Amino acid sequence: MYTEEMSKAFQSIKAPENFKVTIYDNEEFVTMVIDPEDIENLLDNQVDDAVQYINDVKKALEELGAIVYIVREALKD
Repeated sequence: MYTEEMSKAFQSIKAPENFKVTIYDNEEFVTMVIDPEDIENLLDNQVDDAVQYINDVKKALEELGAIVYIVREALKD
């Protein structure tokens, strides 16, 4: 399901500093995994940029035909 065109679109979107998402191809859908520690380590003013980045990536993949699930890992104690 995750095509080369989707990969190029994903890579063309600049991630905020110290923030990333991981994309997994699950045949019929794409999973975007967010590490909660990345969010915790952002300054307050950087959180908005991270949310915008997540939305931009999701929108770009959906425009190319992907079904996108957004998940985050659990925080470690």
